[in-house]
Amino acid sequence: MFERLKKYDKKAIGQFIRFGIVGIINTLITLIVIYFLQEILHVKYTISNFIGYIAGVVNSFFWNKLWVFKKLNSNFIREAILFLICFGICYGIQFISLLILVEILYVPDSWAQLLSMIVYTLCNFIMNRCITFKK
Repeated sequence: MFERLKKYDKKAIGQFIRFGIVGIINTLITLIVIYFLQEILHVKYTISNFIGYIAGVVNSFFWNKLWVFKKLNSNFIREAILFLICFGICYGIQFISLLILVEILYVPDSWAQLLSMIVYTLCNFIMNRCITFKK
């Protein structure tokens, strides 16, 4: 029993590390898009946030499918739909936290983007590991 648990933990830790690496890349893509739209083009923070997350989610799907969870011979359409559903739920939670931080707690836009991103990342890993790419 302990050997099985040890193997599971090792696999989960490896997935989480790979997820973290992909997450860093996705975060950079998302933040660069948000920063460019919000700070350079002066697009409203909510619209910048949405477009930034869309850019990150496209990159995220392919890296998570092929490298993090290693689902090479699986149903692409099913996983894409589940991934988008998980993204929508996690993005909704993130967006609500962003609005609360900016509109109620008066956290500056840029800091609120970073803080709400932490919420999104945790939600996204759990949902995709347990739903989208489960074995």
